Amino acid sequence: PANNAVAIIIGIQDYRRVSKAEFANNDARVFYDYAVRGLGVRPENIKLLVDQEADQVEVLSAFKNWLPLKTRKGLTDVYVFYSGHGLPSDDGSNLYMLPYGVDKQFLDRTAIKQSELIASLQAVSPRSVTMFMDACYSGQIRTGETLLASARPIAIQSKASSFPLNFNVISASAPDQLASSSPDLKHGVFSYFLMKGMEGEADMNKGGNITMVEMQSYSKVYVGKKAMSLNRTQVPQLAGDQSK
Repeated sequence: PANNAVAIIIGIQDYRRVSKAEFANNDARVFYDYAVRGLGVRPENIKLLVDQEADQVEVLSAFKNWLPLKTRKGLTDVYVFYSGHGLPSDDGSNLYMLPYGVDKQFLDRTAIKQSELIASLQAVSPRSVTMFMDACYSGQIRTGETLLASARPIAIQSKASSFPLNFNVISASAPDQLASSSPDLKHGVFSYFLMKGMEGEADMNKGGNITMVEMQSYSKVYVGKKAMSLNRTQVPQLAGDQSK
């Protein structure tokens, strides 16, 4: 067990007012086990929010109230896993994480800015932050339907400069691509191969540990192949320290 590690795990499949994000709650519940067994996070140091539990207030409370109580300045490694919908703002200046009760007509009031969550993570002064994001910002849902007609893909979340220095982020797809789900895998494609990689398959050089760049390289191959079988292109993105 890692004494100084905490995790916030969020999965939202059955949204209240927008289309489903297929298998997102499966992604979150299974990743909980990987956080415990693979990352060594103690169960009491994990906040798991699934479907209606992941409303705007509960998500913000996890980052702003629960997280500070669980972290030690300069010592704690923080892991964040999110599976669900993401959207850019109309003017492309912000990225949003969509909580359970989001309303597309009132996005600025019912969605959560990614920058606000990053600021909350920074505020606890962790040793490191590692984020796994199975969401896309292309304005589409996992089945390829349009989530919001006016949404335009943007590239903010794939740029290293968008995140603080001690942040390491691996996301499901390029900004203009779909983050697919798979009925036969019963998961988001990225989430499935992220967890298969954590079992050891991503240890490309057999060195006994898995670096961020090894995980990205592994997921690029297998996520790409699976997406291709669905007639899509999906390339996971990495920002941060490749050797982490």
